[in-house]
Amino acid sequence: MDSRREFLKKFLIVGGMLNFKTEVFALPPKPERKVTKEPLCTLYRSVNGTPADNITKVIEQMGGIQKFIGTYDVVVIKPNVQWWNQGSPNLLSLKTFIDMIMERPGGFKGEVVMAENCHRGPSPQTSKSSGWAQNYEWNSDIAGVHNMMDLSLLLKKKYGKRYSTVHWIDVDSGGKRVFSPSNGSGYVYCDGTGKVPLIACDNGGKGDNYRATIMTYPVFSTDAGTIIDFKNGVWDKGAYTERPLRFINFAALNYHSIFCGATSAVKNYMGVTDISGGSDPFNNGRLVGNYYNFHSCSFNKSAPGPVPGMLGIEIGVFLRTTRKEDLNITSAEWVGLSSRIDGPLSHTRAVLACTDPVALDYHATKYLLYPNSMLYIHNPDNAKGPLHQYLVRCSEEYEGFFDEGRVAVKSYDFRTRSFQRDSELVISGDTVWGNSIKPIMKYFYLRYVG
Repeated sequence: MDSRREFLKKFLIVGGMLNFKTEVFALPPKPERKVTKEPLCTLYRSVNGTPADNITKVIEQMGGIQKFIGTYDVVVIKPNVQWWNQGSPNLLSLKTFIDMIMERPGGFKGEVVMAENCHRGPSPQTSKSSGWAQNYEWNSDIAGVHNMMDLSLLLKKKYGKRYSTVHWIDVDSGGKRVFSPSNGSGYVYCDGTGKVPLIACDNGGKGDNYRATIMTYPVFSTDAGTIIDFKNGVWDKGAYTERPLRFINFAALNYHSIFCGATSAVKNYMGVTDISGGSDPFNNGRLVGNYYNFHSCSFNKSAPGPVPGMLGIEIGVFLRTTRKEDLNITSAEWVGLSSRIDGPLSHTRAVLACTDPVALDYHATKYLLYPNSMLYIHNPDNAKGPLHQYLVRCSEEYEGFFDEGRVAVKSYDFRTRSFQRDSELVISGDTVWGNSIKPIMKYFYLRYVG
């Protein structure tokens, strides 16, 4: 027998379907791929396998892990763990990728660091408001591993000092402001003081709509004692070394909000920077002086900011001036349609990878998220939507690829044991509605307003 909650959920769903305008539920046109002419980058996909199979197949298509990870490299992997369930990368996919690095053909004598700033205070590893400590109801797929901290402990036990977990902490949550690795771990603010160069950008607004921000980046140490400057590389004995530092941007794919649209590879950079001062530009929102953080510069807390696309501008500047990833991976085992932790969500069973984050986000939203959510804020070609606006502005800043006609796609389907044609790229997953009334009703509201 249905619980009262389940009954109410179904009643609201059915009632919404009967009473909302018919056009609310009209299916949007099926996405059509542009003809590829002279591709400048390649996007790799694997679908309908297990999370382990999909990530393995993607890396295999790219030529193997040894193609972009060297024997002595220090590899920093940045997942998004501000949320759990579909709000986080699939844990089995992430573990399999780390295992591939550690078991690299030809050997691996470097280090792997899983690091991020989930902006959950001084102890994110214990915060039930983050995927580090909150148990996953789905999207782990590893026996006995219930959250990201469990996975971290499992990897630590297996690999010892070759593996580290590092939590980057905002300065206003107890982190330290530093000017170089000689000051220890903390955040560097590129505001032109303390021999740190000024690296800033602004929104071009006038009067009260004008806002500017600066680049910030972490300095941190691994369990093996290796000191890493995120922008400038590995530091040892008072100087930067030639030891290669690789950065892997390992994202999920989800609905974010009306003011942002979707969140995946590009927005994952918000978890590299310091957002001290909070999200509200009218209640501090500043890092230092008159410089806002990346969130308060772009948005009015939980509403659109004064200049569309500012999120893309600042992240594009970061990619151009501070550090651009060596590889972007999107784990889309599940995608959230109106929430990052609750239903409704779709089981899309995919892993995607590309060296360009805008190309990856454009493809992932067009062929996975939008066909399942049918929300126009998830359509990257909707010029009035926030997703389109920040992806375009980001690509303009660092010469990325918003135009899918310049991006080749190689996609393997485990169901058919064959590579897919362009006409087969749309993924329609099984939808799970869940038991949470609020995101279900939000979904129908978003379908109504378009």
